[in-house]
Amino acid sequence: MTKGLYVLLISIITNQTLVAQSIIPLPEKMNNRNGIFDLSIATSIHVRKDMLPEVLQFNEQLKNISGYELRVNDEDNEEKGNTIIIKQGPGITEEGYQLEVTPEKITIQANDDKGVFYALISLLQLLPNEVSSKRKDISILKIPAIDISDHPRFKWRGLMLDCSRTFISPSYIKETIRRMAFYKLNILHLHLTDDQGWRLEIKSLPELTSRSCYFDRHFNEPKEFQGYYAQQDIRDIVEYAAQKHIQIIPEIESPGHSLAALNAYPELSCVGHVLPIYPFFSGPEITQDLFCVGNPASYAFYKNVLAEVIRMFPSPYIHLGGDEVPPTRWEECAKCQRLVKQNALADTRELGGYFMQQIALNAIKSNKRPIAWNEVFEQKKYINTNWIIMNWGSSKAALDAVKEGYDVVMAPTSHLYFDYTYEQINTKKVFEFDPYYGEKDDGLLKSHILGIQALFWSHIDRTESRIDYQLYPRLLALAERAWSSTNDINYNNFKSREEYHKEHWLKNMQIAFNGND
Repeated sequence: MTKGLYVLLISIITNQTLVAQSIIPLPEKMNNRNGIFDLSIATSIHVRKDMLPEVLQFNEQLKNISGYELRVNDEDNEEKGNTIIIKQGPGITEEGYQLEVTPEKITIQANDDKGVFYALISLLQLLPNEVSSKRKDISILKIPAIDISDHPRFKWRGLMLDCSRTFISPSYIKETIRRMAFYKLNILHLHLTDDQGWRLEIKSLPELTSRSCYFDRHFNEPKEFQGYYAQQDIRDIVEYAAQKHIQIIPEIESPGHSLAALNAYPELSCVGHVLPIYPFFSGPEITQDLFCVGNPASYAFYKNVLAEVIRMFPSPYIHLGGDEVPPTRWEECAKCQRLVKQNALADTRELGGYFMQQIALNAIKSNKRPIAWNEVFEQKKYINTNWIIMNWGSSKAALDAVKEGYDVVMAPTSHLYFDYTYEQINTKKVFEFDPYYGEKDDGLLKSHILGIQALFWSHIDRTESRIDYQLYPRLLALAERAWSSTNDINYNNFKSREEYHKEHWLKNMQIAFNGND
């Protein structure tokens, strides 16, 4: 074998190996080319001004890896030679992109800033082994030549963090956003209120942050597990997420899971007093105390809360909870029973649907789509198909909602509860999740299943290192199922790419992967 042929063969093998082990989630179409593009300080980027923010973020990450950033020029001022060219591409769908790497140049085409952002993420993931080196100022980063055409399967690719049962610091939320963006996830749902804490500053209701965000003293809970987000904290988080094309969706629980709020305003409960705020395992799993539906002041409370929440969160969605609502207090409450009779409700349980309907009016008037857990679909006479059902329950419940024209986000306990142990839900199980549950898609499923979302409840693993352990690498499998098509579902292939990320991105993404899964 001649030396030239040997070099060519090694180049082709290295090219294929890098591609096979690098990109998560798997792109829709990839075709390997021969050759290598040398990315170095001599490389320049040519881009329209409206896409400049995406390039600046790319440059920031590249500098963290290599010690240098690239020169940026206007798209119309293209230079020959070692260049990255970003331009608009005809016929490319929202969030989609085309990435072409040749030895001479890299060309990115997209029709929106999201597509450019995701193309640059894929480009970063194509970088070679040197990214894990402790050595800085890497003079040349070799990128394998390749053609990629890519777009997401679902528009909803989400993660929920439970900030109520344990307070999660703003810095960790931002770090999670950074990691999510690197795997093309685009929804972060913050569970901000529950029995264990109210975590959001509401200026018109100051008791919520002077009382409702702290556990009762005799439980001796660590200081870092308690607290709240000032409105400025939220603005900072929302702005940071927007830069990375991630929507922050707030959840304000109602009418149950509300012990913390009722501690500040016990007159809004049915009995006028409630239990002290307790860590999850130090009291009942589901409390009996709810907002009194027969008390007009309960509706005023949520009107004030939602008015401020809507101003803080620009997302078109707002989650209103609605799960696990025991009717015991309502059955014993004269005000609630009077409301049942006045409105000719079928039974006391219908008070839940009635209450959700009434408080959602405040969100709907502000052009927000309400989201609720799947229990609310059981009282569908009080909602309509403008509502989104977030399904944590059975496949039948989800598919029934779809068949009646509701948009659904799949977040089932069977596959996507990331507080569960890896023995219960391992990465392979997440990777193999089928949002359609084996049903043949006749167009209805595709049009109404918005996507998938993992849920992390913070009552068991409560420190940041333990949350990392629970999220990674399962979050990577979630990202692949949310983005990638079902044309190529090969867990062994995914596992090889996951291993590449464990080894080569641990330093730069600062992810403490679970090494036992």
